[in-house]
Amino acid sequence: IAVDQENTSFEELDYTDENYWAADEATTPETINKEIISTNDSAVVVSEEIETTPEFYYQRALDKEEAKDYDGAVEDYTKTIELASRYSNEMFNSLNNRGVIRAEQFKVYKLAQKDFNKIIEIETNRNDGNAIISRLEAAYSNRAFVRKMLGNKEGACDDLYNALSNSTQKSSAFIEKQIEKNCW
Repeated sequence: IAVDQENTSFEELDYTDENYWAADEATTPETINKEIISTNDSAVVVSEEIETTPEFYYQRALDKEEAKDYDGAVEDYTKTIELASRYSNEMFNSLNNRGVIRAEQFKVYKLAQKDFNKIIEIETNRNDGNAIISRLEAAYSNRAFVRKMLGNKEGACDDLYNALSNSTQKSSAFIEKQIEKNCW
């Protein structure tokens, strides 16, 4: 659609008119369509390439969580978990973040517990024997909260003690307070 500035009216452009294309012989409806198809094909390929990586889904999950789109975040964390390698940061963070959302936002404690169980399973059964203690600390601490919410005080206390044994000096004071508060 073109605007006729004198009459301020709109008129349809005739893209089939030879005079329209005469100004630029290299640009024809066929080459424009090819460029668009070519560009679209490239965009689709790039898009498919990006959208199949765990990093893509993980970052999108973080963005959705920040925007308080918790359903969308859980969906993308789940996709990340499907695609990520077993010991990767994306796997740990996605399991942990999905578990926290399930517990805190949705109050679906049994599903949250499964996420924290999976972290503990992965880290305690590593082929290389190099469990990352900060991951264990987080998983045990978060599972303790979930177990407490499910009414399993003994299990929650066991998890707090496990978290304490995997804690750093910085976090041990917090865990000790949780033990004093919940396990006596």
